[in-house]
Amino acid sequence: MTDYERGWAQWGDMIRYSPAPFHRRRLILRLADEVPFESVIDVGCGNGELLAALNQRRPLRRLVGVDIAASIIDQNRRAFPGFEFHQMDIGSACLPTECDLVVCSEVIEHVVEWEQALVHLRRMCAGHLIVTVPAGRMFPIDRLMGHHRHFALDTLREALRRARFVPERAWCWGFPFHTAYKYLINLAPGASVRRFSGGGYSATTRAIATLITWLFYLNSRHLGSQLVIRARALDGNAAR
Repeated sequence: MTDYERGWAQWGDMIRYSPAPFHRRRLILRLADEVPFESVIDVGCGNGELLAALNQRRPLRRLVGVDIAASIIDQNRRAFPGFEFHQMDIGSACLPTECDLVVCSEVIEHVVEWEQALVHLRRMCAGHLIVTVPAGRMFPIDRLMGHHRHFALDTLREALRRARFVPERAWCWGFPFHTAYKYLINLAPGASVRRFSGGGYSATTRAIATLITWLFYLNSRHLGSQLVIRARALDGNAAR
């Protein structure tokens, strides 16, 4: 079982500088810009990078972060005193509140009861949901990071419909550079985790991450192993 408390003591630089998290935030922000919202819940908020980015783009009346790791919630409360943070497992609970936008990025693959997690997301969503999940092959690093499954686009779309969402925009992203990157780092998964997920980034590691980040701008928006979906919540919260 992945130790998320220990992980968030080490993953800060990975989330800030690693190419895949950077581009996921970019794609999420683009989708968020297309819909109206004044309040947002980020489920699996980690160190608050996405909430901070959303807060810089438009005036918001409420920003809420949820994560399973109590330690990162305590850290975020000190770093972002104007935001709300709650420790919670989305597979087994939800907040007794709704926001206009709910974001859940790279979380569902970690949850055993993932369809119940979608129901919980619906209960907190008054407008739109943005989800990202991995697709395709499960690599050794994925298992080390706590993945239980990867998804097909149609499977996730149908599950969202069952949870009373209407998928509006959905695509696969990442070919060829993100795909090649996943194969490359899994040639030596233990060493890759230690170098890129195991603490502060050195100047060399940052330079490597920056180069790969620029390459990722050339990735396809029709092919790849990253799924990105925005869905609209159906009127009336019958999922309760």
